Amino acid sequence: MDILQNCKHYLNPLIKLMPNFILIIVLLNIISAVSAQDLSLFDELNGYDNQALIDQQGNNLNANVIQQGVANRAAARQLGQSNRIDIQQVGGSNYAGIQQSGVDIEASILQTGFNNIVLSSQQGTYLNLDVNQQGNDNTANVLQVGDESSVTIYQNGTGHDVSVIQYGQGRSAQITQGYISN
Repeated sequence: MDILQNCKHYLNPLIKLMPNFILIIVLLNIISAVSAQDLSLFDELNGYDNQALIDQQGNNLNANVIQQGVANRAAARQLGQSNRIDIQQVGGSNYAGIQQSGVDIEASILQTGFNNIVLSSQQGTYLNLDVNQQGNDNTANVLQVGDESSVTIYQNGTGHDVSVIQYGQGRSAQITQGYISN
């Protein structure tokens, strides 16, 4: 396969996913259109102004969102069969936009702190995403297309940024940014 055909082969699924990815970004912008607030006025364990959106089409789909704190936003969209999304946000102004299309796809997101962002799109079968953000101002962007692949991201501290684009079968990416707590 020449280079041009190879690029088209890998870019076509991305092009098909772009409307969904853009939809997630637009939804997050819409639900985050809240004026900046002094977060010290709120007890972050009681919660205030958290918002979640879940859209599922298919069979045996599970989505769980747990939010504690202030102004956290989560959007989860699933198409297909036997997929699962778990999002837990503790703190404030954390954003998670997760889109999955296919069979047996899982995403687990834990955000503890403030201003952390996860945007993810997965398409295929037997895909797994695990993101753990501990701290503030961390960003993780993931595009995964294929079969039997996984992405694990651990961000601890402040200001980390990672983007993962993964195509194919049997791929694995593991990223650690910051120190690992015991």
